Amino acid sequence: MSQVWEEGGNPWTVKSTTEVHRNSFFAVESSDVTRPDGSDGAYETVRMRRLGVGTLAVEADGTAHMIGQWRFPLGRYSWELPMGGAEPGEEGLEAAKRELSEESGIEAVNWIKLVELDLSTSLTDERCVAFLASGLHHRRAHPEAREAIARRRAPFMELVERAEQGLIREAVTIAAIMSAYRLAASGRLPMSLAAPMLRRT
Repeated sequence: MSQVWEEGGNPWTVKSTTEVHRNSFFAVESSDVTRPDGSDGAYETVRMRRLGVGTLAVEADGTAHMIGQWRFPLGRYSWELPMGGAEPGEEGLEAAKRELSEESGIEAVNWIKLVELDLSTSLTDERCVAFLASGLHHRRAHPEAREAIARRRAPFMELVERAEQGLIREAVTIAAIMSAYRLAASGRLPMSLAAPMLRRT
């Protein structure tokens, strides 16, 4: 049996917090703090206003859908899961269904939660949840006007290999792919789905 991992208490003292910027996606806070070593200082935090959602959509033949787009902050192209953000009060699964339909024109019968993630934990409270979707039906995609996206369908094991090679770098996408791979390889997905996913071409 694995040992219990003990969690320490909060060593920070927050004396005051001021919001210095806000837009429709996030707010930036500056906190006057006492650091763990007892010294005074400031800590800036980015507070995200939406839960991130992503979907690994897998066809009956074991191929999966990816989205490609230029990521402005990175200054380069990125291949990722269909992703987006939940609106205030919207459940993660409902947001994932909406984003998958908008970006890829796909609706799915079966949904499995793969991972919940905290991203960039020293800077932001951003959270994301990723799902595995199967039993797919195709409709017309309706991406946002500001999105210039490409779509690609590839064997699932090709995604695993590209993630291992560093050719897929987006964190939520990698986590979802590897989580789905572990479930498929360990027999925790239906064989009708796992077998084609694990097939190497």
